[in-house]
Formats: sequence, structure tokens, C-alpha cells
Amino acid sequence: MNLPVNINYKEFFDFIKQFLTDNRLERFYNVINDRITNVQIILEDIYQGHNASAIIRTCDAMGLQYINVIEKRNKFKPNKDISLGSDKWVDIMTYSGEKGLNDCIKVLKQRDFTIVATSSHLPEAYTPETLPIDKPIALIFGVEKEGLSDEAMSLANEYMYIPMYGFAESLNVSVSVGISLFSITHRIRKADKMLKPCGDEYYKILCKWALATLSNSEFYIKTFINK
Repeated sequence: MNLPVNINYKEFFDFIKQFLTDNRLERFYNVINDRITNVQIILEDIYQGHNASAIIRTCDAMGLQYINVIEKRNKFKPNKDISLGSDKWVDIMTYSGEKGLNDCIKVLKQRDFTIVATSSHLPEAYTPETLPIDKPIALIFGVEKEGLSDEAMSLANEYMYIPMYGFAESLNVSVSVGISLFSITHRIRKADKMLKPCGDEYYKILCKWALATLSNSEFYIKTFINK
């Protein structure tokens, strides 16, 4: 849901929340207070719909709000039957074209994020249990089978792998995302290093969630603007 520019998100949410049930409002407040903004993921050319959808559900479940999608060769096409509406609750930023990855990482680095490339072939790298969590983290996950591009590896600040002890040499990308996020977000919460949405960001997210819940969202936007 794209909100109008130059709108006061707090005032808009104060207006729109009257159309939500008390139970829905309480659920929104509980969830947003558990949202983590200092962990994001970057998905490079993920094309399989079931993986894309499973990743979205995992991000929502682990409390992430922001997903960055890089579309060089492949379109990001989640399967609605698998995501089960989780795409309504997270923000997905799409960067297309050959410069998409560089543009995404440039934005995140300007916001002091550490860019962490993930690979199954970096035994000297950090693991989800040892990765430093003192700064915001953006984890890059690559396309199935091929892994991350050389560009992604070169733009990263740090590297991470998931230790494996069987015959398998790699994991499905959605499984890798799940393992990584569970461990890292658990450590961040336990260490009380979690950054939550605040200010305009807080109310903007609530506005998006509210509009995703209500039918005919354009009606509420127009009513607020014209009141």
C-alpha cells in the first residue's frame, strides 16, 4: 500500500483506527513493539515462488519489517498460497536492473548497516551465533544453486556461513534465511540491542497495516485528506 506523500502519519492513524476493532488494534500494537529495524535481508535474484513466499513468512514471524529484493535476471514472484498474506505486514523494496544491488547496498551503508554476504563455502567466516550484532545488519542471500554473485561478495563488509555436519553441502535459501534470522534476532533480543520503529516510521507502518485490513483503502485516504 502506497501512502500519499506529505501526509501526517500519526494524524492519519488516529483517524483510521476508529474503523478497527479493539482486538485488531491490540494485535497491531503488540506486533509493532516486537518489530526489529536493525536487521534486514537482501534477496539477490530469488526466482522460485515457494522460496520467495516462505522467506516473507519467516521475516514476518521473526519480527523483520524490511525486505530488499534485487531483480537482475529474475522477477521476485511470491506464491500467495504459501505466503498466506504475510506480504501485507512487511515492506518489500525492489531494486531492478544491473545497478540495483549497488543502489540497495549504498542506501543501507549510508544508514550504517553492516552488509553480510552468506555462503556455504566460507568456513573461516562468522556463523549466525558469532556474527557481531553491535551495528545494524543486512544479510544477503543468493539465487538457488548459484549462490551470491561476485558483485554481492565484493560489496559485503562481512561474511557468514551456516555450519553443516552431513553430506549436504548447501541448504535451500528459505531454510538458510530461517536459521540465520532465528539465531541473530534471538541474540539481539536477548542482548537488548533491538531497535524498534519510532516516530513517523512507527505510525507509517501502522497506517499500512490498517489499510491492508480494511477494504476500499482509497476511500479512507480520500476521506482523511478531504475532511
